[in-house]
Order: sequence, then structure tokens, then C-alpha cells
Amino acid sequence: MGALLVVGDVRTMDPARPRAGAVGIRGDRIVALGSVDEVRRELGRGRVVEHDAGGFVLPGFVDSHVHVLWAGRAQERVGLDDATSIAEIGHRLLAHDARHPGTGWIEAEAGFDPGDLAEGQLPTATDLDAAVPHRPVLLDRKGHDAIVNTAGLQAAGIDATTPDPPGGRIEHTRDGRPTGLLVEHPAADLARAAIGEPDDARRAGWIETGTRLLRGHGFTGVMDPAVGPGELAAYAAAARSGRLATRVVVMPLGDDHLDDAALQAAVRRSGVAGADPGRLRVGPTKLFLDGGGSLGTAWRSTPWPGTDGYTGNRTLSVEALRTHCRSAAAAGRGVGIHAVGDAAVDLVLDALEEVDRRTPVAGLGFHLIHAYLEPSARAMRRTASLGVALSAHPALWWNAGASVVDRLGEAVAARSNPLRSWIDAGVLVGGGSDGPGPPLSALHGMWQARTRRIRGSEHPVGPGEAITAEEALALFTTRAAAVAGLDGLGRLRVGGPADLAVTDVDPLGPAGPLPGGRVLATVTAGALHVP
Repeated sequence: MGALLVVGDVRTMDPARPRAGAVGIRGDRIVALGSVDEVRRELGRGRVVEHDAGGFVLPGFVDSHVHVLWAGRAQERVGLDDATSIAEIGHRLLAHDARHPGTGWIEAEAGFDPGDLAEGQLPTATDLDAAVPHRPVLLDRKGHDAIVNTAGLQAAGIDATTPDPPGGRIEHTRDGRPTGLLVEHPAADLARAAIGEPDDARRAGWIETGTRLLRGHGFTGVMDPAVGPGELAAYAAAARSGRLATRVVVMPLGDDHLDDAALQAAVRRSGVAGADPGRLRVGPTKLFLDGGGSLGTAWRSTPWPGTDGYTGNRTLSVEALRTHCRSAAAAGRGVGIHAVGDAAVDLVLDALEEVDRRTPVAGLGFHLIHAYLEPSARAMRRTASLGVALSAHPALWWNAGASVVDRLGEAVAARSNPLRSWIDAGVLVGGGSDGPGPPLSALHGMWQARTRRIRGSEHPVGPGEAITAEEALALFTTRAAAVAGLDGLGRLRVGGPADLAVTDVDPLGPAGPLPGGRVLATVTAGALHVP
């Protein structure tokens, strides 16, 4: 069996041996750490491939919350995340229609907020009609909302008489006509259903593309939240055919209409569990409880300014939340709950305390997702007491923070995404990106967590919530691996998994260079990949 020797400034994240000059790998395991000469001697005679990229050798990065399939799918869609005006959106849609003529749907990634556009507002169906009136168009707003043109509304069967689905809202003009904005999953799903389901082969291609993108950023382990029953089989197919470029934990998506028993039956039918245990495994259930801070739909204890008492969206019923959590805990499994606003976080903790009285939830994989919009100190103490973790997303906060400042003011933003307070409360906090949309780079996430910079701001917002360089690196290595349940990942030690990332910047050095840093090589299960 051949061996691989990786040379560089090695940061192991193992307190017993924090530094080294080289890593020796045989098969998919680390067999030696030490100086270059020591590792060469340990590897002995035989074929040894040496790789010296002249960089910093780190544990392979782990993302505890990234939409892998969506990241691959985004490569086929019209990219509008960086659009600066409604006119520009129209031009891009028109250009795409010219390149890809037909009658089918045009889908686009639309991660912009109203403040990003010159008009200061979102486009309407009428605006989209001006560019593409003859075929349906759907703009996907961060996986939550959708904006569709008139042809899209007609294809989805939405008109002035269509009632709001439970947990969602169809926005209307003053005279009662749909504007094209479909708020939150239940409403957006009316249009998504009209598009139809892609087949497993196409989905498997998106998954392969997504894992390759993430590997290029140094990730060797990721957790994909919100994998629907129809997408599980595609993951199994991708794993069986060797198309996963990273290790993936999938979080099956439950809701009001899909209880735990039905969801687990779908998992069994998909074949995910036995497809490739080294690359693919099933993680906690995923539930969406509320909306988003940048969308103005997170569930808060106080109303959103400028509304008639609107405190945010509750996508999931309280009973479904409790039932899913009870069933998962009884079976020894966890649940990850999307809860952005403080009221949503408190409701999750109420439900978990109830479950915990019968079945302790610590150690089962229960975790809050996001929990960034003004969580209280009491909520943090309750989270720590329950042994519940947090999947937190600095890149998402960099992306969304500006909209929160616009909607709620800088004082609220300064108290939001409080990583320092969460960690000080004793909560296990694992890093992620919530991509696509926010930057996928772990280095960017570390930089944001350390600097508290948000998009469009020249100064830190809430600098007291910044974390240290060591904590930021742990966020995307040991801590993210623990939240994702990827045992052994996140540190380099003899006998451990041969998962490494080599960067041209030092994550433990000054923060400034991190956003521009590059990943020079990634090693996943002993296989070297150089971009």
C-alpha cells in the first residue's frame, strides 16, 4: 500500500500534540505526526508520495449546516444574489431566456434583500413580466420565500381567491391581486410543486457538484439540513457510485404532514444507511419553526417595526414540534430545529425541556439552528443545561446582518449572533455557512466570527461578541464535527481519519488575510485533491 506525506506547518487541534511539521498517511488513516524526517522514517520504505504546498496543514474543515444539494443546483440557475437593481434582474432573466429558449420554468437564486436593490424594494410579478412574460419564472429567496411572475402564478394556480396555506402567506396588493411574493415554505411550495420533481439522476449530479465545491474550500465533512424524502434516494445513488467528494451527514426533513414514523420509513426505503457508511450517514431530523431575520419573518417576542403587530412566521405547529422531538428522543436520535427569533428559540427549549423530563436529550444530536436574533441569556443557560448544541453561521450573519440593521437598528444587530455569549454559557457551538448564498469558505466564516464585520459596514457590529482565533478555528473543526456527529474529524492524530486541509493563510494569525485565503489542497479519507 502506498503512503502520502503532507508537509507544512501542521496545526492538529489535538492538545496532546498541537504542532508538527508533517503528516504521514497510509490508506485512510493518519499513521505518523512529527518532523518531516520523523514521518519519513515512520512511513518506511516503499512508495511514498510527498506533497509540500508550502502552506498551513489543518484538520479538514467541517460545516455543520450547508445545503449541499442546493449548492449544486444553484450552478444551473440564474445567479441574482449580487444583483443591484430590478432592472439588472430583468436583464439577466432576459439574457438567460435568450440562451435557453423554451416554455419551461426559469429558476434563479435570489439572495438579495430590498436594501441591496436601487429601488429599495423587491421585484413584483409585474416587474418580472416586463422581462419574461411568456414563461413561468421563480426567484428562490434563500430557500424560504419565492417571487414568481404572472405566468408562474397561473401555473401554480394562485389567484386572488387562493387562501394562505397554514404557515405561509401569499402577498397581495391593496386591491387583492397576488404581488408574486410567496412568504415562507408552505406558500413558496405552491409554485415549487408546479415545477415538478427532478429525477434522482439529476439530483445526484447536483449532490456531486455541491460536494466538489465544498471540497475546494477544504471541507472534508458536511451536514446537509433539509433533505426531503425524495432527495434521500439521490444521496444513496451518489454514494453508491462514488460521487461524494466529501463525507456527508444528511438531515431528513420533517414537517406537519410528515411525522417521525413516516419520515424514518422514507429513510429506510431510500437505502441511505447502507450506501457507503464511510461517506454518507443519516443525522438528526430537520424541522423549520420560523422564518429569517433578513426576510423579516423570524418569530420574535416583540413585533417587527412597521407592521400591524406582526411578530414573525411560525411554519410548524407546536404539536408537530413536540411530537417529532419526543419520537426522535425515544428512538435515541436528535432533531435540529431552525429557530431564528428569540420567541422561536424559547418555544424549542420549552418543548425540549418537556421531552427531557421523560428522555434525556443530551448527547442525542439535538441542536438549535441559527438562533441568532437576540437570544436571551436565560435561553443560553437553558440550552447549556439541556446539553443541546447550536449550529451557528458567521457567513450567514455577514450576509444577513445589513438587512437586520435596516429593519431593527444596529443596537439589535450588535446583540445578535452572539457567539461569545453562547460559548461563555457553556453551549457546544459548531460553525457552518448556510450556503449557498452566504460565502461557503470556512476561512471567511472564521474571519467574520473574529471581526464581527457585516456586509456593507466598515466597522464591527457588536465587537463584544467576537471570538478568538483558536475558537474560530475550532468552530469549523472540532466543534462542527461534534455537532454533526462526525466522530474523529476536526483534529489530526495518529490513528484518526486522514482528512486534511492545506491553506495559504494561518487561521491562528491575524484575521485580515483570512477572507482572501486559498485552500491549496484537501485530503479526504487519504485521497489528495489539488484544485
